[in-house]
Amino acid sequence: MLGASTTFSGIGGATYDLATRTLTEGLASISMTSGSGADLIGVGAAGAGLSLGAGANIINITDLVYTNNSKSLSAVLTVNGVQKYSGAFLTAGTASVTETFNAATGKGLLTTGELNLTDGAATSLLGAFGFTSTFYKNIAMGTNFGNLTLDVTNSVAAVPEPSTYALMGLGLVGIGFAARRRRAA
Repeated sequence: MLGASTTFSGIGGATYDLATRTLTEGLASISMTSGSGADLIGVGAAGAGLSLGAGANIINITDLVYTNNSKSLSAVLTVNGVQKYSGAFLTAGTASVTETFNAATGKGLLTTGELNLTDGAATSLLGAFGFTSTFYKNIAMGTNFGNLTLDVTNSVAAVPEPSTYALMGLGLVGIGFAARRRRAA
């Protein structure tokens, strides 16, 4: 059971701030297929996430993927090194979503509120502690786990223009000619 000896920590490059109960993880990739942020998918680094130590159990929630279309966070749940669940982990309990996202630049913030455990995630997580009753599962699924804020402000890498490559290529050709003339002289 969760108690005074319960520990929370970030793993695989993620960090966890116990004072603010905030998990911070960098995105490994972001994809959008349309011109809006509605279909944005943010993928965390493989193996990164949250580790929960409670008694003899170590529970890891890793491989996080946020899907803006369904306002859900998918994850892989392992208990003592054995995968117990993979799929939608948290979903938005309401449509309280704030988006200050500019799809043209690929930058901004997406905030989803009132996150709740999905049925499969609640069953797997509670099963790790020996709670199999529907009563406990309904309590876990009805618990608000807070908000998820996806910050893609600094996530989009700059891609050089073709003219930049052309200019660089001309510079290399010029250096090659200069070296050749020196050798010939």
